[in-house]
Amino acid sequence: MAEICGIPVLARTLIAFQNHPEIDQIIISAREDMIIPYADLASIFGITKLSHVTAGGADRLESVYKGVLASDEDTDIILVHDGARPLVSCEVISRVIEGVKEHDCAAAAVSVKDTLRLFDESGRKCTLIPREMVRAMQTPQGAIRPLLLKALSYCIENKISVTDDCAALEAIGCSFILTEGSFSNIKITTAEDLVLAEGFLMEEK
Repeated sequence: MAEICGIPVLARTLIAFQNHPEIDQIIISAREDMIIPYADLASIFGITKLSHVTAGGADRLESVYKGVLASDEDTDIILVHDGARPLVSCEVISRVIEGVKEHDCAAAAVSVKDTLRLFDESGRKCTLIPREMVRAMQTPQGAIRPLLLKALSYCIENKISVTDDCAALEAIGCSFILTEGSFSNIKITTAEDLVLAEGFLMEEK
């Protein structure tokens, strides 16, 4: 498992939710061969809110659906978060929770710093996209439990491909509110991301 300053990426993610006062239950969706290792990791780092490590599905959509099904039926709000976003802050989590309380579904996002252009199929013509009209989506993304289950079920049954939970909610006609994310809430996908994450942690000290 990749580490940031000596602590596994997933462990840092779990700790962030373990330490949030409004999080009651943590569920991990994982490959079958990682169920035991992830459960052991959670035990080592004192993740007492972990209730299930479920076997994921064929894709992200099905994995999230199985995770939501494993939650308690009386759960009010579900937050879905990438295990590879270990620097999510308490404030970002809280803003998404408050967004769901007010609007039934919400997601963290940040403004875009780069200049963006949309190219046509030929790759020759392009249109400048105003940055103020664009947001980069992050997680957590959340919704009230019945609504999220309905959205995920609908997409699975109708074989609708979605890249995040907001897209699943949109598929059943829901609109969601964007809450302020954080530029440090990066997704760890490359070795360079690990270096960047360590830099963010050093800045916090």
